[in-house]
Parts: sequence; C-alpha cells; structure tokens
Amino acid sequence: MNLDLFIQTLYLFLFCLWLAAFEIQIEGKHGWAARLPTWRANPDKWYAKIYRKMMGGKELTGYHLLVFSSVLIFLHHPYFAGQGWSWFSELGTLSFFFLISITWDFLWFVINPHYGVWRFTSEYIGWHKKWFLFMPISYYYALAISALLYLRFSLNLALFKEWLAIIGLFSVLTLMVVILIFIFPKEKI
Repeated sequence: MNLDLFIQTLYLFLFCLWLAAFEIQIEGKHGWAARLPTWRANPDKWYAKIYRKMMGGKELTGYHLLVFSSVLIFLHHPYFAGQGWSWFSELGTLSFFFLISITWDFLWFVINPHYGVWRFTSEYIGWHKKWFLFMPISYYYALAISALLYLRFSLNLALFKEWLAIIGLFSVLTLMVVILIFIFPKEKI
C-alpha cells in the first residue's frame, strides 16, 4: 500500500469513527432512527421494498437517505477539488462507500455505551434482521460489493491485494478502538 492510499484509508477510518460518534449523539441506544421524528417510507411502495431488500430488512427513513447521501457527497469532494474523474475512480469511490458503511455501523455499536462488542448480537440488535457468523448478513454483501467495485469487476490481482490491504488497515484500526474501549470504559450517555 502506497503512502497516499494509507493516509486516505486512515482519514476515512477516522471519518467512520466520527460518524459513529455523531450518530450515537443523535440516536442514543435507539438505532436505525427508531425514535427520531423523521420521514418513513410507506413499506408498500416499490422503492421502500427495494431498499428493504438491499438493506437486510431495514426501513427507509428520511434520516438515512440524508446521512447516506451526505457520505456520498463527502466522498465525491476530490472530484470537485481538482482530481480527475473517471469511471474507474468512481468505482473506487463507491467501493469505499460500502466499506465506510459497515465500519461506521460496527463502530456505532463498539463505542455506544448502550451496546459494546459483547452486545453486538441479534439478541440485542433487532434492526439487523439476518445474521451469519456473528455479523449481520448485510456486512457480507457490502464487503462483496466493495470488492467487486474496487476490482472494477475484473480479476486484477494487484487491485485485489490493494483492497485486502485497505480491509486489513480498517480491521487493525477497528481492533485498536475495541482495545481502547476495554482499557477506557465508556459511561452511559
């Protein structure tokens, strides 16, 4: 991994951590905007059904539409600040969006005083409907989509190694946050 990609990955991880902390301040222990006064799509509408299918059974809310689109806008900033845009760079940007989504979601549980690592289970988290091997199934889908986008739907071994290095760095940084939470326990919000 070159230095620029290392710094970019570190920066995006810190963004994930910030998003998790920000959302905890908004949602508290009530995840997926359960108690927010936000617009909620009629579950019978076609777009709500597609969203629910893509998001592992979660409902479409105005809050989540805005927060996800804000992240996408943030990730596209470099293209408006002089970086050249191409379809290949766009696929990389979208790949990072999926990595950010699952990292930020997991960190929400890790640093949330009402959950923590030990409560990251289907028993405590009702809005993640389907689980497999200790993780919501939507995390696996997001990882697969991220890989496909980063690889540009090819079998490029160099890109795959680079993507694995990014996943590895995200994982090490997440583990560091988990360890810090154990060393410095958090108080209830």
